[in-house]
Amino acid sequence: MLPDLLCQTPREHPLPLIFERTLQLNAGSIFYASSNPNHFPEHSVPKIKISVPLGKASFQAFWQTSAGQRKQKHVRSGHICVLPANLPHEVVLESKQEMISIDFEPAFIEQLAEELTGKNVEIIEQWTAQDPLIQQLGIDLHKELHSSPRLLYIESVIQVLATHLVRHYCTNPIAIADAVSKLSAQSLQQTIDYIHARLEQDITLSELAEVVQISQYRFARAFKQSTGIPPHQYLLMQRVERAKKLLIEKQLPIVDISYQLGFASQSHFAATFRRFTNLTPKVYRNIGASF
Repeated sequence: MLPDLLCQTPREHPLPLIFERTLQLNAGSIFYASSNPNHFPEHSVPKIKISVPLGKASFQAFWQTSAGQRKQKHVRSGHICVLPANLPHEVVLESKQEMISIDFEPAFIEQLAEELTGKNVEIIEQWTAQDPLIQQLGIDLHKELHSSPRLLYIESVIQVLATHLVRHYCTNPIAIADAVSKLSAQSLQQTIDYIHARLEQDITLSELAEVVQISQYRFARAFKQSTGIPPHQYLLMQRVERAKKLLIEKQLPIVDISYQLGFASQSHFAATFRRFTNLTPKVYRNIGASF
C-alpha cells in the first residue's frame, strides 16, 4: 500500500511520487507528497481528511455523495479539501503536484465532537473550500515536516484543525461555548514539573494531558489560559532559559548544549535562542563571560 496525495489505495505498480514524508500521530497522521500527473481510480479510505494543495497544484475530483449523486470539481492551489471517512472518489492529477494532507481517526473526531457539543456530528465533503485558517496551518505543517518537527506544536495544530472541522464542516454546525477554565494550581505545577524534568525530550500534547487526566483539547486551552502561552511555546521558553544557564555556568560546546536540550541541530538551537533573546548563543556566552 503506497500513500498518494489524497489517500492511500492499493496499486499494482508504484505511483510516480517524487518525494514523500509522513508523520504518524495518536490522532491520525500528516502526509506530504510531490507527484507527477497521475490517475487514481475510485476508492475510499476510513479516515477523515483535510488536504491542502500547494504551489501550482491542479486536479479533477470526482465523487459520489451519500445520496448516490456523481459530482465533479476542479481543485486548484488556494482551495482546501475536506473528505469524510469512506467517501468514494476518483482523482486525476493534471500536472506535477504538491500537497499536505492531515488524516484524522474518526473516533478522535467523534470524541472531540461529543466533548464540545454533546452530540454526534457528520463531516460533509468540501473540495474547493477557501479557508484561510486551514490554508495557513497546512503551510505551517509543511514547514514543520521539512525541518525538525516539534511534536508538541504539531499536536496543538491538529487540535485546532479538528475543532475547526467540528465547528464548520459538519451537516449541522453547532455553536461551541468558548468559556475556558484554568488548570488548578496543583495540575499546573504537575505539568510544569513534568516539562522541566524532560526538557531534552520531544514531549507530546497527549503526554501532558495524561499527566492531569483531561483531554488534549481541554488541556491545551486550560494551559494557555493559566500561563498566557500555549504548551509548545512554554517548552521552547524553558529550553532557552536552561540554555542560558548552561552557556554561562558550563564550558560545554554549543553543539552539545543544543543536543542536550532536545534540539535537532545546532542551527535549530541558534535560531530558537535568537528568536527569544535577540542574541546568538555565542554572543550571549561572550556577554556573560565579561561580567
